[in-house]
Amino acid sequence: MAGFIALSGALAGLGYLAGQSTALDAEWTAKAQSGDAQPRSSYLMLLGSTVTDAQTTMATLASLEVSGTGYARQPIPWGAPAQASRSVSNSVLIQFGPFADPTGLNTSVQAAAMVTRMTSANGLCLMVWNLATPLATQQNQALQIAVGALSMSLSTS
Repeated sequence: MAGFIALSGALAGLGYLAGQSTALDAEWTAKAQSGDAQPRSSYLMLLGSTVTDAQTTMATLASLEVSGTGYARQPIPWGAPAQASRSVSNSVLIQFGPFADPTGLNTSVQAAAMVTRMTSANGLCLMVWNLATPLATQQNQALQIAVGALSMSLSTS
């Protein structure tokens, strides 16, 4: 899945490279202070609409998030960065569902976003992937993202 780095993610990366404190540092600190045992974890949320960079605020994304019995944001277990490709991808299968509602999710899945919180409209969006084809779901169906199918990379050009 091709994606784009959201504004919060880009600013965090640039700030890190410049040796500055970033909003992501503040987010991790706040999560740790609230008792989060893994404050640097990221989560994948599914969205019922494609997203532009201007729509990557958490309030906007929360309004676009799909819903249904059996749906919850899922942790993203990242593998080690690959030096040659300057990329990183998910190291285990990511599964949403199965969905218990007769229609599956309330709408088709058109995008996914990497966010810093398991629930709520708090936190930061770091990356977005718009799907080439919307995914509709049915009752008792689960959506799975295969190992290596979700990736992030940095270009050298």
